[in-house]
Amino acid sequence: MPQPTQEWRRFRAGTILISPTRYAHLPGCTHLTEELVMAPRWGWITEPPHGLWDRLNSSHPATATEGNTKRQATRRCEECQSALS
Repeated sequence: MPQPTQEWRRFRAGTILISPTRYAHLPGCTHLTEELVMAPRWGWITEPPHGLWDRLNSSHPATATEGNTKRQATRRCEECQSALS
């Protein structure tokens, strides 16, 4: 049975969420809830530069600008990436 889509309120569309495991996620990710995305465990970028999501990899990590600003993402969540396709 499909899961209902959770409405995210704290993070607007386009924000890059950075997990403690160095994965980048997007608001609405199907395997996260907004309540889990809290500093100091998580960091985020509310206004990422254009194309940052597509360039994100181990040689071009994304560094959080809010929350835990020491967090860096080196991989994109596959579910979030699929949702963009």
